Amino acid sequence: MAESKRVDQHDFDFIEILGTGAYGRVVKAIKKDTGETFAIKIVEKSLLKKENKEKQALIEKNILTKLKTHPGIIKLHYTFQDAENLFFVLEYCPNGDFGSLISSFKPSFPIELARFYTAELIFILDQLHSEGIVHRDLKPDNLLLSQDFHLRLSDFGTAKEVSQEPENSQDQDHELERRGTFVGTAEYVSPELLNDENVGPSADLWALGCSIYEMMAGKPPFRGVSSFMIFEQIREGRIEFTENMPDDGIDIVRKLLVVNPADRLGGGSLGSANDMNALKNHPFISGFDLNSIMSQAVPYENMPEINHPKENDVLEIELLNREENKEPEVLMIGIIKKWCKWVYRKRQLIITDEPRVFYKNLENLYKGDIEFSAVLKAEAKNDKEFVVTTSKRSYFFKEILGNSHKWVETINKLVRDHFHKAGESPMHMAVTQK
Repeated sequence: MAESKRVDQHDFDFIEILGTGAYGRVVKAIKKDTGETFAIKIVEKSLLKKENKEKQALIEKNILTKLKTHPGIIKLHYTFQDAENLFFVLEYCPNGDFGSLISSFKPSFPIELARFYTAELIFILDQLHSEGIVHRDLKPDNLLLSQDFHLRLSDFGTAKEVSQEPENSQDQDHELERRGTFVGTAEYVSPELLNDENVGPSADLWALGCSIYEMMAGKPPFRGVSSFMIFEQIREGRIEFTENMPDDGIDIVRKLLVVNPADRLGGGSLGSANDMNALKNHPFISGFDLNSIMSQAVPYENMPEINHPKENDVLEIELLNREENKEPEVLMIGIIKKWCKWVYRKRQLIITDEPRVFYKNLENLYKGDIEFSAVLKAEAKNDKEFVVTTSKRSYFFKEILGNSHKWVETINKLVRDHFHKAGESPMHMAVTQK
């Protein structure tokens, strides 16, 4: 858990569904005691089990906990679970996702914003990779916008912790370092993943190049009518640039979208011509200090209005907000003798706060309920005998321990509390007799 205070579903008011994914949905919620707004990712356990992804959910939690102090990474505040779902209580980003922001600019995304957000992305990836973590699904839709329009990298459902060994090492253990499981989105997937090769931090640098291209062109660099066509373009590294793209923008994309991961800008070993420092000092982002980029003002006023598609399901929100079905409190329970036609038989008499008065046999088999209504009345005949009267019949009991007055007091108080103090009109509950 990211914070020490234990919470559960009933600490929140659920407001609206923000989005849905392969394993669940994300819901906007307000914490009842503080009024804080959060985005709660609700993951269905059955779907995780079906896809054999239970371990990945734990990895996501551990990674987010590890990165909780890093600016630029979505913050995990709490986690909890119930019988059906896992709940990740995350930082709420009110301005939606970065992909929607890119597409909202007409005719094109401002180049000064592209430079700024590229600097933020490089800063975020540098943080991530220095912790030995590969996101593996970097794309504009997985970048959220904070209140002041700074980026927050989210959705670590396919992220992986990897070793810090160079990617071209020849003596890596095959089983430990084989990281070529197909994950991600077709337009942003790296060649090494398609070729079933080792997938390390350079896969995120490839996706960075795709994202920079999309900022400048308004669409991803690799497109096609089928995933197969897209994958062929990716394997060949075929890219087309437009005339309105700045030279330094074309240069950074060319150096990131290199088929060999070791040759990508930012993917080289420390001190090489294409190491992370070379990426951080590229002319495309030369006007920004990466160490303070997350605290700098976004260099653009009057951001366009972003239309976020609504996916609200009123019934689902109501179900999320339902009160917990708590176990009824037993007010009194004991062995008594109940008159049954011609003889007294031993029974367990039970009074709960539902409100309910019922009895079982000594083998714990349910035998019947006493009709609970405003006219229900209990009366003691002596220390051992008492009678309970309803609108239809009377029940005669003998108290083995001579405590009939306690039973009478408990039953009559329950009737008073439930009906007379609450001012409710007389009502009857279903009666089952055996």
